[in-house]
Amino acid sequence: MGWWRETPMEDMTPQQWEALCDGCAKCCVIRLEDEDTGDIHATNIGCKLLDGQSCRCTDYPGRQAKVPDCVQLTPANVRELSWLPKTCGYRLIAEGRPLFDWHPLVSGDPES
Repeated sequence: MGWWRETPMEDMTPQQWEALCDGCAKCCVIRLEDEDTGDIHATNIGCKLLDGQSCRCTDYPGRQAKVPDCVQLTPANVRELSWLPKTCGYRLIAEGRPLFDWHPLVSGDPES
């Protein structure tokens, strides 16, 4: 079944929490909010710290100091972030749904 199904998000260790990330980098894409409607629109522009080859942050520990509007995903906020992709491991677990078969925790392959 997997520890991610048995462990509440709030009780996960930092390592467990980070393991929920599938590396899609969609949370690192610049988003714009329509002031009138509140709708969120993703752009095709990545954060200045995003490495487009690896889909990883080039300064993950220091990202919020360098990019003040970087949204750190936490158990407290993932349930409120409607812009997270429907495939996002954080979102799936928050919604009580299983991870996809291709998710590295399920497949055992970080490249899946």
